[in-house]
Amino acid sequence: MNEPKTKSEIKLKEFREQLTIPFFRTKEQALWDGHPKKIIVVGSGIGGMASAALFARAGHNVSVLELNKELIGGHGRSLTRHGMKFSMGPQYVWEFGDGMIGDRFMKFLGIKESNPFIPMASDGFERLFIRRKNTSGNYFCVEFKVPQGLENFRRELISLFPEEIDNLNPLFDDMISIFDTYKTFFKKHSATEGRFLLATKFLLAGKVSMSIKLKIGRAFYQPLREFFDQHHIPPVIRRILYGHGGIFAENESEMSTIAYIVGTGNYHAGAWYPQNGFHHFFDSLASVIRQAGGAVETGKKVVRIQTEEDIVTRAICADGSSYDCDFLFSDISPRLTYSLLGRETDLFDYTPSHSIPACCIGIKGGLDAIAGMKGRNYWWQDGKEVNYHAPDVLAPPQMLFIGSPTANGFGKTSENDHDALVVFCPGNYAQEKEIYRHGPDAVSQFKQNLAGHIVDILEENIFPGIKSRIFFADIISSMDIEKDMGGEFGNAYGRRLTVEELLKGPIKEENCPDNLYNVSATKNSPGIAAGIFTASLIFEELTGKKI
Repeated sequence: MNEPKTKSEIKLKEFREQLTIPFFRTKEQALWDGHPKKIIVVGSGIGGMASAALFARAGHNVSVLELNKELIGGHGRSLTRHGMKFSMGPQYVWEFGDGMIGDRFMKFLGIKESNPFIPMASDGFERLFIRRKNTSGNYFCVEFKVPQGLENFRRELISLFPEEIDNLNPLFDDMISIFDTYKTFFKKHSATEGRFLLATKFLLAGKVSMSIKLKIGRAFYQPLREFFDQHHIPPVIRRILYGHGGIFAENESEMSTIAYIVGTGNYHAGAWYPQNGFHHFFDSLASVIRQAGGAVETGKKVVRIQTEEDIVTRAICADGSSYDCDFLFSDISPRLTYSLLGRETDLFDYTPSHSIPACCIGIKGGLDAIAGMKGRNYWWQDGKEVNYHAPDVLAPPQMLFIGSPTANGFGKTSENDHDALVVFCPGNYAQEKEIYRHGPDAVSQFKQNLAGHIVDILEENIFPGIKSRIFFADIISSMDIEKDMGGEFGNAYGRRLTVEELLKGPIKEENCPDNLYNVSATKNSPGIAAGIFTASLIFEELTGKKI
């Protein structure tokens, strides 16, 4: 006769059977007892660092192993050039207002006071520049300040294009209703209910109208281009609506409508930037781990994850060192994780997102236009749908995303008043790999040409006079990103955010060790807030504690 299960075991079994979050697998594992566990975290991106900090704060023995010889943070790492700090990924966050997940996370760790997050400029937190100004003959350019909030965005667009009111109003109505339904229904239940159960409850929900159900159903199967077509949106307004397309690294012909609406809705619900910089935020997480007796080690490339009876027992590094563990959290992709286990990786059919190279630029102080970037992101497009799938990196970019750490009050060297810009553009991993195959001279020429194209665009369209003030412009390519982080194809956001990729559903892991959890953006969702959400869910599952 089997022993009766405790209430906690029954509750956990029910909880696991309903889970939709991909990194959880069905395991018969009770909630942890009060004894400290030895945890190894492979990779120091936000998923890994947030998980490590939470478990260290709760009294567990945590070691983070990062392959980069100097930097932590994964895509959130910061580079130093001429004494200035450049964030290589995030320039802002959402979900960091009072009581939101980011705010609760920092309070739980005791780092909120040392990491103030400042709201971005509500009257124009994005500034869009569309088309080039040096076109011969007549030309039409758009400069548009995007205000915070979807209703405000709607109002400003209609004021600029009043003749499109009958198309814009229905589009914003659909976006707002779909996003509000997601926030009130899906997000509330998605952490504890499986996809089938969740979909069934949603279809039966009396408080949700059938029209909204149909709209959300269509949004899951529809690329963004078709959503714009459905509402008869002309090309120039499409460029404005998708002006921040770089945060998805996807063009509108393949981008999922639901991903666009949810991402854009979150963005407009509130965007913040760290007063002390993202480097300080990640350093604070490392301090929490170390103060609890844990470790954050760089230059530790894990080359094998050893198992016994399908349980991870240790991580072995390239330098010969090894780390025993009770649990292992992987902040690298499932495919790379399985390769470390010595297991077959062909079963994974997900496609990594496109790459987004960066250009770190130093500018001699005194250019007043830089100060105007405080609390704002700048975007430039050439006026056509941006090609993220296979752009020609030898040609001028079609899109730039521009931020200034010095305008936002961090990153500036104390020795002078120079300014900094970090500029992102679409990359092409395959093309860049071929360039690198031809040797250092070819790479140097490629980087010099790309930096020149970027500076020319900035001079002609956004910052007249900047060219004569630049004293360095360093390109960080897709190949550099792969080398620095070990990510698949130097990707930017984990999985692609296409309709096809979303419809594949969760990444399935066959026979995964019971004590291994994947907290990477590839397995879950990209972004600072999403990484913290992933960490909070695994923390609650294993410890029973909420943040």
